Amino acid sequence: MIETSLAVERISAPGVPVGTAYSQEWGIGVDLAAAGYVEEEFLVSGTATEWGYDEGFTRVALARHPYTTRVLVRRPADPAAASGLVQLEPLHPNLDRANTWRSIHDWILRNGHAWVGVTQDATCAGLISQHFPERYARLSLPVAGLAYDLLGQVSVALREGAFDVVARRITLSGWSATGSISRLYVQEGFLDDYVLADGTPSVSSVLIGISSGAAATAGYPPLSAQSAALPLDHPRRTVSGAPVPVFEVLSEFESETHQPVMREDSDAPGDRYRFYGIAGTSHANLDATVLTNFPQFRAAGLEVPERRIVETPSDARMDYYNRALYELLDRWTRDGVAPPPGRRFAPDGEAGGRVTELARDGFGNALGGVRTPWVEAPLQRYAPHSTPAPGYCLAPEWTPLSDPGRVARLVGHMVPLPAAVVGGLYATKEDYARAFTEAVETSVADGFLLEAEAATLRAEIPERWAARATDD
Repeated sequence: MIETSLAVERISAPGVPVGTAYSQEWGIGVDLAAAGYVEEEFLVSGTATEWGYDEGFTRVALARHPYTTRVLVRRPADPAAASGLVQLEPLHPNLDRANTWRSIHDWILRNGHAWVGVTQDATCAGLISQHFPERYARLSLPVAGLAYDLLGQVSVALREGAFDVVARRITLSGWSATGSISRLYVQEGFLDDYVLADGTPSVSSVLIGISSGAAATAGYPPLSAQSAALPLDHPRRTVSGAPVPVFEVLSEFESETHQPVMREDSDAPGDRYRFYGIAGTSHANLDATVLTNFPQFRAAGLEVPERRIVETPSDARMDYYNRALYELLDRWTRDGVAPPPGRRFAPDGEAGGRVTELARDGFGNALGGVRTPWVEAPLQRYAPHSTPAPGYCLAPEWTPLSDPGRVARLVGHMVPLPAAVVGGLYATKEDYARAFTEAVETSVADGFLLEAEAATLRAEIPERWAARATDD
């Protein structure tokens, strides 16, 4: 029997949460009050298992540990305005950043959904308690690998009415490292461990973001520091047999290594699954952020690296497409409306290898995947890897990546198509606007773009055209 009881205490210490939604001091973030939302923070204490594998790679308990972590909640101030959908996010080891919130906050706020973030990384919890002791002195995650029980216990508590959140459905999702945590939550059986009184999983659906299941320990990390890694050829690396709907959403970057664990779509009960690759996107962009974590930690005296690349940073907006995918996933969960067929990139080269190049068109843009207007009406060539600018993309000891080249390799960039090529595609600005708008409308019709984001993309047409190459 999995222990799910928690002690929950609202944090009333001075100051604001780490990663608070909005910072007036730095002028960044999202004004929740303007959207009719509130932000609340809780300390949660319980007992969690440190997991590992036996010799047959079956999950086994290694030890039990008491813990105290924090739970950050953003919800409609008026419970009557709540949709009942909660986005549950394991906060990222990179200073507890909320990548799901960053990507889909607009969609959450305009639909009355709630968001709940859980500090789950032991190193990050230590940094938080060290640099913000007046608020988090009691924060304690004694070992790595407690994320799965933390998420399961919080999900059950949410469904039982904890944290003042209306939770009729819960989507668990993460991106990059926390996408991998979401993958393991599915594949290692935690959906079956954490259930409601009627036996249904407390988590209603799962979205695994920018995590390649075949990428050694990055895509399928060991369950704990004491656990072996799942072998590269183990069938459990391929998502299958989940009792709730599951999406895998990848950029071009992760799709280069994901091929060995690629599978077909399924609408079968007990195995509802879709895979979507988003064309023209990469693991990370250098766009303006809504997250406040970095300036908070810098102000507290922690060395926080800055990313800059030699090339021109990409203007691709994977987050616009992510919002529609979360909407499709919830419709499948709530109403049984099957989403569009998956969209996979076309591989180029040895499909059975560990790294597979993606096939590209004559402009250098990827073929296949969810088609985006910036590759369907191109002015740029989009690449998923970049080069670190001298003195940037450095990594202090607390970060998982230490090599600037590896850090910059995660970042996407774009290269303008030659003016002669652009002129051959579009005789006038109006020609370009028609092509770009047609691509936007196709995405809307296919269900991959919501009208709010489509309107923003249409409004960007003049700016994109103005930034084109005008000479060779």
